[in-house]
Amino acid sequence: MRIAAIDIGTNSIHMVIAEATRGEGFDVLDREREVVQVGRGSFLDGRLRGVSMKRTAAALHRFVQLARRHSVDRILCTATAAVREARNGGEFLALARRESGISPRVIPSEEEGRLIHLAVQAALRISDEPALIVDIGGGSAQLVHVRGAELLRVAGVPLGALRLTETMLDRDPPSERDLVTLRRHIRKQLRAAIASLDGPAPLHVYGSSGSIHALAQLAHQQDTGRTLPQVNGHVLTLASLARLNRRLERMPRAQRERLTGIDEARAEILVPGAIVLEQVLRLSGMRSITLSDYGVREGLVTDWLRRHAQELPALDAASDVRLRSVLGLLARFARDDRHPQHIAALSVQLFDALRSWHGLGVREREWLQFAALLHDIGSSVAYDGHARHSAYLIRQGGLRGLTASEIELVALVAQYHGAARPRKKRDSVFAGLRKSERRTVRWLSAMLRVAEGLDRSHYQLVRTLQVRVRRERVQIVTDTKRHAQLELWAGRRRASDLSRLLGLPVELSPAVSERSAALRAKRDAAGAAAAPHAAAPPTAARAAAPRHPGAPRTKPASSGRSTRPAPAASAAPLPPVVPLRPRLLPRRSANA
Repeated sequence: MRIAAIDIGTNSIHMVIAEATRGEGFDVLDREREVVQVGRGSFLDGRLRGVSMKRTAAALHRFVQLARRHSVDRILCTATAAVREARNGGEFLALARRESGISPRVIPSEEEGRLIHLAVQAALRISDEPALIVDIGGGSAQLVHVRGAELLRVAGVPLGALRLTETMLDRDPPSERDLVTLRRHIRKQLRAAIASLDGPAPLHVYGSSGSIHALAQLAHQQDTGRTLPQVNGHVLTLASLARLNRRLERMPRAQRERLTGIDEARAEILVPGAIVLEQVLRLSGMRSITLSDYGVREGLVTDWLRRHAQELPALDAASDVRLRSVLGLLARFARDDRHPQHIAALSVQLFDALRSWHGLGVREREWLQFAALLHDIGSSVAYDGHARHSAYLIRQGGLRGLTASEIELVALVAQYHGAARPRKKRDSVFAGLRKSERRTVRWLSAMLRVAEGLDRSHYQLVRTLQVRVRRERVQIVTDTKRHAQLELWAGRRRASDLSRLLGLPVELSPAVSERSAALRAKRDAAGAAAAPHAAAPPTAARAAAPRHPGAPRTKPASSGRSTRPAPAASAAPLPPVVPLRPRLLPRRSANA
């Protein structure tokens, strides 16, 4: 199922083309954005300009053509603040219908906030504590008060960046008096909006919109001298934003246009958007904001998938956005997920059993699970060097809910499950990690290597494992099906890194051999206690006498009952059996 979602905003028109994966999950196939400014000139008299409507309708026509080339099944389209408020908004809708063949749906502020909430939930792992979601568009700003998945209240405020630029800023750069007036107006509007958000005070702030993304990019460049590697999950601090704003307020528009990643249209409206965001943080008492790269259009996709779940194929939906995203990436590149799912289960069992040694927590446990699920996806590129290919696909796979640093750690753990080892001299990326992160990668990759060995044949012959410490050695005891010798051999070969980290030898053995040894010891002890003293010498003599391996075993001359119990039938050796799945067996002919 492919869906195109188009959002006609006051400043820009955006489109995302997505393909449904699991439950409410989706993969983004394409994106498009065009600055059309349908609301330009409409804020003084409440009417959309003809040239702006024609420009927007033409862009919408191009977007619909692109969507149809992607063979989408549904096209969803909404229009927000400028069209919603305009007295001639109906004229634009009729023009859009004639030009593109679709009718945009004008949504109220409350619906816009609801879609933004859905989008942020799909992009980030938000907590169940009260939070505020901020979206600064061209015509309005949305303040969405939420508590986890619960939407509490939406406040739409007429503080869009294009609206404020046209109505309150006449000079370039703005004068100090203009800035004072602008701040006073913004604070007044925001105080009333925040006061209307009844309920618990927000403990977190999330941000969604192009204005906020652009400010985060500039602040990161200002603070580090580097471009922002990933928008989603990035944390922008109030202190960094305030420093950036003081610079932007002194710049003329031409200088702002030369900033990295800032185009002409964004440079024009950048300062009002920055002031709105700064005042939201100050008035809400927050010191930072976490960014989401999903907005109204992704909220449209999520909402449609949720309402039409029965129309989609039945796929298991993971409740956590991070795991759902990982499973979605796995489904794109793995034809059979039994092996990665089994490796993930064994890896987590080993992690839990060794917790007192490595001292890592829940977050690192999730990283190991994600790396184990994705460790083999690089085989879809080429088997040779597939671990390196897996790391690349993880980095470029668009995983949701994970920060850029978390994605990098997951990619490195997956990369080191094969022949490569985490070495600072050989891998500059690994060398660039903090010391604690390098230790985490070493531990997680060492455990993943052992788990990978324990499913060497991809037949899931090792069911579970336990860890025991005996006589200055660590023993990994596996509950196996029959004939898992290959798995145990591969696990032993891959245990060297784990042994080095533990500082103890690591041994692997099947639990069945331990049970057999215990039964034999118990049986021997019972036999020795029950044997009559008179029969001891001849029995001992017979036991001591050498016997050729091919000679037949002789029965005792005594007619009494044997003093030693016969061995259990299960102890007799069985011929080796090659484990084959039924679907791999050759089909018998009718004449066989």
